Amino acid sequence: MPAAERRSLQGRLRAETYLLLHSATGSSLRRHYREFLRQDRERRYPEPGALLASILEHAVTTVPHYRGAVAAAEIGEDPFAALSRFPVLTRDTVRAGWRRLLSEAGDRGRWAENTSGGSTGEPVTLLQDPEHLALTVAAREVYSTWAGGGLGDPELYVWGSEKDLEGETTPRGRFGTLLLRRSLLNAFLLTDEAVETILDRLRQGPPRLVIAYAQAGYEVARFAARREIEVPPQRGMIATAGTLYDFMREQLEQTFGCAVLNRYGSRETGDMAGECEHRTGLHVLPWNCHVEVLGPGGEPVGPGEEGEIAVTGFTNRAMPLVRYLIGDRARLPEREVECPCGRRTQMLAEVTGRNVDMFLGPEGQMVDGEYFTHLMYFRPWLRQFQVVQRGPEEVVFRTAGEEVPAADREEIEAKTKAVLGPGCAVVFERVGTIEPSASGKLRYTIREF
Repeated sequence: MPAAERRSLQGRLRAETYLLLHSATGSSLRRHYREFLRQDRERRYPEPGALLASILEHAVTTVPHYRGAVAAAEIGEDPFAALSRFPVLTRDTVRAGWRRLLSEAGDRGRWAENTSGGSTGEPVTLLQDPEHLALTVAAREVYSTWAGGGLGDPELYVWGSEKDLEGETTPRGRFGTLLLRRSLLNAFLLTDEAVETILDRLRQGPPRLVIAYAQAGYEVARFAARREIEVPPQRGMIATAGTLYDFMREQLEQTFGCAVLNRYGSRETGDMAGECEHRTGLHVLPWNCHVEVLGPGGEPVGPGEEGEIAVTGFTNRAMPLVRYLIGDRARLPEREVECPCGRRTQMLAEVTGRNVDMFLGPEGQMVDGEYFTHLMYFRPWLRQFQVVQRGPEEVVFRTAGEEVPAADREEIEAKTKAVLGPGCAVVFERVGTIEPSASGKLRYTIREF
């Protein structure tokens, strides 16, 4: 048997073993993954109106926050019109009134707690049911096939989630990562040694699907170009968790020798949208959600216009999020898109939010700015913050709220020096408020040099 055919067979066996393992522990991942894969190959997806109607009816009948927002009978007549009559849901509402967002139906003992990634600097805690987790993982794995991957094929993650980097806590999770040949490397702290480790993995073969924080992947590619390190062509690459600019994509494709697709998602709803190989825009994944792009007054923007994303998730019945203002912005296509891939889905032209800078240390080490937003999570004394790097050895934490407690000040300073060196000056600057940029979005991390 030829080597390529043997590797393909081994990959399929690994994937099937992984899916059966989930089935044995009560997960419906295997069923959803197979069904979504079939639908995607046939380009025949669920009717979005039916999915939307189902979650809206569930919300108004079982969730106190939504009860009475719209009559259930009206939803069945026109779910999209009914959706427009729901109030938008803000992060502040979720944080302050999360109990009223919980469904009165379902087995609460099986719900899992999750926390938003915090790329906007305002993390929220959510409860999600097992079916939501199975559905969103299935959609994510099917999307990976758009980029040249496949369940069971080797993957390399340049990732920034502490939960993922520390490894799954369950035997199923740990075994699954090993079985699927997935490598997880830290996107937050990119020292020369860490970047060389990433490049070594990619040179060891076989070609991998690379899934990376956009800015971190770009810095790895720049490092390889500066050092004239040749990387064998990879299977494909997915850039996520940040804005993928054209110059970044060009460098990534040159370094890794493969197409780079842009994916947009969140902890709150799972993956929401992603490019296909034709890159005509971002397809909203047909299984997970419906996306609106709203203007300053909450009205839908027109073709080609930019606005704030309001997402309605289809999958989480434990804590439905309807018209949730996720904190990012997007632009609609100027005209209706008929993508050559044949997928007739809702489309976004681009996601324009998420301004996170890469900080630089005195010895050239690179630290993803999101590392510093994570330092500020769940501080009860904090109302707003912004982290500004004014030079290689000076970081300013601008805070709006109460005085920074001494213990928290020491912790933040120590963790900053741990990545930027002991000589880094850590300054705390208390302000009344922090104004957003001209785009309307507050930049939580800024490098000034």
